[in-house]
Amino acid sequence: MVYTPFNAGEILTAGKLGSRLIEEVMDWTPFTDIGVFSAGFSAAALTPMMRKVRELGQDRWEYKGRITVAAGTLTANVNTTAYTFNVGYRPTTEHGWQLAGGATGFYGVRTTISSAGLLQVGLPTGAGNGTNGILLDGLHINAPI
Repeated sequence: MVYTPFNAGEILTAGKLGSRLIEEVMDWTPFTDIGVFSAGFSAAALTPMMRKVRELGQDRWEYKGRITVAAGTLTANVNTTAYTFNVGYRPTTEHGWQLAGGATGFYGVRTTISSAGLLQVGLPTGAGNGTNGILLDGLHINAPI
């Protein structure tokens, strides 16, 4: 007889697996502990943070918080490095997103994280240069390594 751990259509739960479906590998950690901000960028009151979780055996890195941007730091149509992650907190390939920003004229903030650990941001011409913050909420990387 063939061993079948679960029947077709059966709902899997942590109890049935005898393990965790979701496991926190690294607790929410402030950016100030895992890298360095570039000039003109800093941690806001809603501290930028990162955590590592494993969902059904797959790694997922999650980010939250707000990065404060000093007036005039972001120039339209220019990639600007806002932060550099230390080794161990860098993905193996580049990832990119559109994030919300403060005072961007409702334009999104183009955001990338490179394998060198650079968190780079950029704005289109219409956004101007008065951006005062970047929100990281909802930002995540599946299978970062």
